[in-house]
Amino acid sequence: MSGVILTRASLIPLDNSLGAWLIGLVVSSVIFGVTCLQVYLYFTRHCARDPVFLKTYVALLLALDTFNLALVSHAFYFLTVTNFGDYLELGTAPW
Repeated sequence: MSGVILTRASLIPLDNSLGAWLIGLVVSSVIFGVTCLQVYLYFTRHCARDPVFLKTYVALLLALDTFNLALVSHAFYFLTVTNFGDYLELGTAPW
């Protein structure tokens, strides 16, 4: 067995699809954390004189951002964990 190098290759290279998705998910999560901090600071320090519709708008944007991150995370989990190795699932939407 000396001198033999064994390699494992995927049938389909997934770097350009799932790799890009993972990078996008990480960046989106970081931006979501910054958004949460900004919303916290807004509601604790800066919203005293703002009208109710502006406070509602900020809360709605945070809720929509949370929902978006949850959907993207679920879809990524569905494709990489639940259907690991099932290449046919990569071409379909999880829902």
